[in-house]
Amino acid sequence: MNNLSQPRRWLLLPIETKAREFHAKTLLAAAAAERGFDVLMGDQNAILAQLPHLPVGIYVDKSIACTKEAHFKLLRDSGYLVCAWCEEGVVYRDRDTYLHQRISPEAMGFVDRFFAWGQNQADDIAYKLPDAAAKIRAIGNPRFDLLRPEFRAIFADEAKAHQDRHGRYLLINTNFSRFNHFLGSDFWIKAQRQRGGIKTADEQAAVQHWIDFIGKIFHGFAAALPDLSKAFPDHTIILRPHPSEDHGAWGEAAAGLDNVQVLHYGNVIPWILGADCVLQNSCTTGVEAHVLGVPVAAYRPATDVVVDSHLPNVLSRNAYSADELIDTITALTDGTMGPPDNIGDQAGHYLAAATGALAADNIADELAGLDCPVAGFAQGPVARLGRLVTRLATAIRPKVRRLVRGGRAADYANQKFPGMELDEVRGVLAQLQSVSGRFEGVRVESLPLHHCFHISKSS
Repeated sequence: MNNLSQPRRWLLLPIETKAREFHAKTLLAAAAAERGFDVLMGDQNAILAQLPHLPVGIYVDKSIACTKEAHFKLLRDSGYLVCAWCEEGVVYRDRDTYLHQRISPEAMGFVDRFFAWGQNQADDIAYKLPDAAAKIRAIGNPRFDLLRPEFRAIFADEAKAHQDRHGRYLLINTNFSRFNHFLGSDFWIKAQRQRGGIKTADEQAAVQHWIDFIGKIFHGFAAALPDLSKAFPDHTIILRPHPSEDHGAWGEAAAGLDNVQVLHYGNVIPWILGADCVLQNSCTTGVEAHVLGVPVAAYRPATDVVVDSHLPNVLSRNAYSADELIDTITALTDGTMGPPDNIGDQAGHYLAAATGALAADNIADELAGLDCPVAGFAQGPVARLGRLVTRLATAIRPKVRRLVRGGRAADYANQKFPGMELDEVRGVLAQLQSVSGRFEGVRVESLPLHHCFHISKSS
């Protein structure tokens, strides 16, 4: 750590859900390192636990919900600049509900820059918070950089491995955690109460309506599995639940169906690339499949003009019954049906940086333009002891969580972030270097922090 005591510009990139964020934040870290930042990337919980022992810099969060208000205040009081985006900001069902549940005026007040996925989200947030419009940049998100042709090769080997292992397969991506949450069917109501999303009887009724609707979709998908299994005996049907869902419920729904497997590991992009067809409902993967040029169907056993998401469904071929779904998938996989007609550039209003400069570069340029604090890791016995104690505490946290809150809570945390190793980060960085011809001299080193790494460019 001695060489990190010198003043530097630090960027902190916490990761909460590894399968969704890991590759994209590694790309952003590499782009920031090219601009002279030292990047600390890793487990969100470990970074938060170590915050008193870390050098101040720019902290990039994945949300500006009301749960972030106290956290952002602490960061600002400690000398950090705060930037953010919203992981849920490319696909949301109802504008007003999204703004109420996900966009906190108080949290935004602490933010120096907010990075919107595209103009649609930027306009919606500015509609609620017109005074914050000057902070908002509609410049894209690194997650969708990875869908661009120049980066797809990163996932080619993994996509081929999925095909070699499973043969031809159909991919079902579910997004039904509001009904089928890992921590129970009542979790979403409780969480919204705690977060301030439910303060009145009308708000509770609206959230309950949403949950009940998602339940209809969940049961519709579950009921369709036997029909799909029978209709496509030469395909494996891979059902990939959302990271926050109860995967066991899908295991029960797939029980006895020999060609149906419930799997959740790795980034979703190679799963999409290897599939003959993607099946979803109001899910970001519908947009991802469309951008990647993979046939995509939206199964809509129930509809709701408020709760349904526009973008992923309009980019998909829609089916409203199991029989229509089978016909749609058959036509999509045999090439007699293509993407929906007359949709124009629907995705363009929602997604910036589809061409031209990468979203990662846009964001890195914005970060580089801020008056970032310059600091180093504190040295001396007190600082080293503090980091050691906190690292040990972070490492044993899963065991403590299991004892205090039960195995279910510990398993949920592990499902979202199962750990991260140095070889993994170096491997992804090497892939990014290979396909882009960039990031020469960017390197990854371990830090004495649990599942956290230092990404920088050698001088």
